[in-house]
Amino acid sequence: MKNRKAIVLLSGGLDSATCLYWAKNRFSLVYAITFNYKDRGKREKTAALKIAKRANITELIELDLPFVREHLQSTSDKVTSEYDSQLSAYIPARNLMFYSIALYYAENLSISSIIGGHNRHDAVFFKDASQNYMQRLTRLFNEGSKTQYKDSTNIILPLSNMYRRRIILLAVRLGVPIKLTWSCHKDGYTHCGSCYACIERLQSFRSLGMNDPAFPV
Repeated sequence: MKNRKAIVLLSGGLDSATCLYWAKNRFSLVYAITFNYKDRGKREKTAALKIAKRANITELIELDLPFVREHLQSTSDKVTSEYDSQLSAYIPARNLMFYSIALYYAENLSISSIIGGHNRHDAVFFKDASQNYMQRLTRLFNEGSKTQYKDSTNIILPLSNMYRRRIILLAVRLGVPIKLTWSCHKDGYTHCGSCYACIERLQSFRSLGMNDPAFPV
């Protein structure tokens, strides 16, 4: 794949950052695309930009989507459980929108592969983060494409069979700047340590006997 191009959906979190570095080892030219939806946290946005810069990504596509909102930003619901915490990050048709936009750029820029950072746990709750969903989306795109018939575009999920512990080990091996990543659902100065994403991340690092560089000691 070294002579081909890829585009990575970059959120600023550990998973997408790991995918960015994974792609850099496999493709000759790597683009990154990040989406600024309504009320997206400044820390997450900043993390994505810093990670792209550290990875020497010169082809960064940053798009504003002011009409897109997360679930609890559009309701008065309160987070009372792990399910609610996951639901707070839910955006209707998120991956259908985001990957369709990425597919648009893939066709225009002759990019062969789109890389997403969904892990094994994501697909349990978010069905549009599964391999099956992405395969169906890819087939639909390639069926309707007028220029990709000679070289179809693929959506690749390198982490789809991995839980957090294995992703952390891969990130370390690839030299991902973990300290720059942002996973927190809040937008404070540092990770809150109490939201679902923070707790899951901290527990995974601790189970490996490691400190998370993104959290203050």
